[in-house]
Amino acid sequence: MTGQVYALSETTVTISLGTCSSCFGCMQQECKTRTRFLKAKNPFQFPLAIGQVVKIETPKAMLVGQAFAALLPPMVGFMGGFILTGLLVPVSGDPARAAGGVLGLFILAYLIYLIRKKHPAETILQVVEIVS
Repeated sequence: MTGQVYALSETTVTISLGTCSSCFGCMQQECKTRTRFLKAKNPFQFPLAIGQVVKIETPKAMLVGQAFAALLPPMVGFMGGFILTGLLVPVSGDPARAAGGVLGLFILAYLIYLIRKKHPAETILQVVEIVS
């Protein structure tokens, strides 16, 4: 994703995003009405100036962590509900245990939703290239 440097500070760079060619969710209606600003780090110490166009991206290690955070809880919730149903009601069959697993999945998903609503995950972007 590219953007224009809007402001500089010691630790972060504020980047103004114009219209994003990869954003089809709102057909760029939101971007046309207001300018979006993102904060990014400059780990490679590029000599940046206000007005320059830069390329920003999320570090790959953070993307892997986000993938685990998205994929692991549903599996843990389902397995926990499945096993807990089998322990609490030992005569239950597989359909009841599967229903318990689905219930565990939704309960864990709701708990994670509440935690993320109170403590949102912070996305750390970084400047990787000066475009112009």
